[in-house]
Amino acid sequence: EIVRRTSITSRINAIEKWAAVADISRCLHNFNGVLQVCAAFTNSAVYRLKKTWEKVSKTTKQTIDKLQNIVSSDGRFRNLRDALHRCDPPSIPYLGMYLTDLSFIEEGTPNFTEDGLLNFSKMRMIAHVIREIRHFQQTPYKIDLITKVTNYLLDATLLLDDDELYQMSLEIEPRTSRLSVATLTNLPGTSQSSCRP
Repeated sequence: EIVRRTSITSRINAIEKWAAVADISRCLHNFNGVLQVCAAFTNSAVYRLKKTWEKVSKTTKQTIDKLQNIVSSDGRFRNLRDALHRCDPPSIPYLGMYLTDLSFIEEGTPNFTEDGLLNFSKMRMIAHVIREIRHFQQTPYKIDLITKVTNYLLDATLLLDDDELYQMSLEIEPRTSRLSVATLTNLPGTSQSSCRP
């Protein structure tokens, strides 16, 4: 959404709006939503928009920093786990965190003990992760469905791949080269004729 905006003002407005959406998601305990918006901000196509980010308000930048700190993968998502355990249901965790846990358990713990018996310790660890996921599925949100918003979020035609996003990013804020042609032609050992643009 941000790289679709051609004017810097509309990009700033989009960043500020999505930061507000992410913060509201935090208040609603929708940590998956928080992570998705934060991931969009750190996507190279958005992150590289230096002229845009320079004009984003300090308050918005502080909000984004706070949210990114919550969903940081540092310490196996330590801050996110703390936030999830402190909040009351309903809540939506970041499922990738649990998939990572299951991968660590699967790869780091044998299925059988040295005696050839089923490793119940491993099964208990897996059950604990699944139980925690199921805990978050028990309490539904009581939010009215807004069809326009739902349709927007589910519209697959709005999705762009990373190459398309980056190309659009370059179009709205072209790369700024640190070297000019004049600088290159004045380098020692070069002449005007040997340096053609």
